[in-house]
Amino acid sequence: MEKFLNLVLGTNDVPTYFAALFFAMIGVVIILLVKSKKRDKTSQNTPYHFSFKFLILDNLKEIILGFLLIMIALRFSIEYAGVGLTMWYALGVGLSIQKLSGYISKLESGARK
Repeated sequence: MEKFLNLVLGTNDVPTYFAALFFAMIGVVIILLVKSKKRDKTSQNTPYHFSFKFLILDNLKEIILGFLLIMIALRFSIEYAGVGLTMWYALGVGLSIQKLSGYISKLESGARK
């Protein structure tokens, strides 16, 4: 089991990895809340008053993809970005992962045409 954790987490210990995951998810929530402020309240596709449930359900695929990309970015922080895993790096990953997620979705849509 120890070898498995070393392969999954790299040089990071479990508490550090989960703390980084926590900060990255804070970044994701911040971006989702900022995006929700720009929504059209008069649209028939969105509720007039803010609904956290609607926010989660409407963005569920993006959240799941973002979570998986965050796990990869945290695991390969040294190999990918050349920096050790810090909470500041994790927050930055969380704040920027939605853009990467959107880019991947656009590539997927373009590949289907």
